[in-house]
Amino acid sequence: MNNQEIIKDIICQVLVKQKSKEIIYKALNEFLPNYEKLDFSLYSKIDDEDYVFESEKKVIDYFINTPNLKQTFYWAKEQNNQDKIMVGANITNDNMLIISLTLDGTLEIERKYYLRLKQFLDSQIGVISYINPVEYDNGQDFIERYELMKYDFEK
Repeated sequence: MNNQEIIKDIICQVLVKQKSKEIIYKALNEFLPNYEKLDFSLYSKIDDEDYVFESEKKVIDYFINTPNLKQTFYWAKEQNNQDKIMVGANITNDNMLIISLTLDGTLEIERKYYLRLKQFLDSQIGVISYINPVEYDNGQDFIERYELMKYDFEK
């Protein structure tokens, strides 16, 4: 693969050990300004499937403030998104948070976004995959599987 070849569906995933709506919104504003809001009608409370959330903020508050719930959210935008970035926030059932960036780009762009995401989140635990996110059961499992993973460009 040459350095200028466009790679589709690069997924950069980085762990934050404490779930937080502030981190989610900061990541969205940093990597996907003017993102499209979630369709909050797709989500319900675990104990009340008929409950309808009033806003994206209320959905996120519920999953952040309720311990031990597992939920993943994805945001995208169609306009002014050159690298076709999608931001993901995976809240794990052990109350950690994995922020992901899915994008199209060259190896150079992949490296740039991965390092930027790790620095932005002040985390050393991350991984890059393609097409599908990497497997893990929860935040602790993510740590055990990927904590020691370092790419040549990080050394």
